[in-house]
Amino acid sequence: MFRLGLIINPVAGIGGAVGLKGSDGMVAEALARGAVPKACERARQALLPLCELAERFELLTVAGEMGAGLAGELGLPCRIVYQPATVPTTAADTRAAALALREAGVDLLLFAGGDGTARDICAAVGESCHVLGIPAGCKIHSGVYGVTPAASGRVAARMIAGELLSLVDAEVMDIDEEAFRAGKVRARHYGQLQVPGDLRYVQAVKQGGRESEELVLADIAAGVVEQMEPDTLYLMGSGSTVAACMTELGLENTLLGVDLVENGQLIGQDLCAAEILTRI
Repeated sequence: MFRLGLIINPVAGIGGAVGLKGSDGMVAEALARGAVPKACERARQALLPLCELAERFELLTVAGEMGAGLAGELGLPCRIVYQPATVPTTAADTRAAALALREAGVDLLLFAGGDGTARDICAAVGESCHVLGIPAGCKIHSGVYGVTPAASGRVAARMIAGELLSLVDAEVMDIDEEAFRAGKVRARHYGQLQVPGDLRYVQAVKQGGRESEELVLADIAAGVVEQMEPDTLYLMGSGSTVAACMTELGLENTLLGVDLVENGQLIGQDLCAAEILTRI
């Protein structure tokens, strides 16, 4: 019987939709701004492909909103191996739960979160446990996640079905969130985790450009701006490539947010999800 471990970080990604560019230490602020937790829904998308295989695996998980609650909703029998002492749960609970699942002998530890969660899993079990992330955070720089929640579920389903997948060492990366909110990206390597090496479904580590980046970005930006149409709304997303387009337009840019441009003018800056939907 295949043993599948499950950990959900309930507040992963909660700061993203309200423009906080991260969730670490920002949960109360995010909730005050009307944020709705999404990690459980991301985990649901990953587990749905596994429901028809329920008789072929044993689900080991954490009590409450860190796993058992969702398992119950989906009708998946589970064995609880860790009980958090407090609610809301903390990063210490993630680390303790990962250790408990490793000691229980899981064949794959499936976890929902972002780069901060990946750091906690890495600190707890390192390369002593096979893992796969369900992307649910604001930041996904690490190469330990499926490209979508459903993709993570499909990889897990292949393993449960007995298909042989190679295991590869994947980097755990995270950024300084305070610098991130100030418009600077400072990524750091925190270790490696062993993940299934299914290249169709697993993310690559996010990296910066290595060729003559300024010339490449200037060329891209000129081409994009030339193709912009009048009386059309353009949502300008985050990152250095879009920043180059904004420079070409002569407009102020939110490096790590979303701006709105029309007819060469900046008409909305650093918009949250609700503001974007209202504007369009």
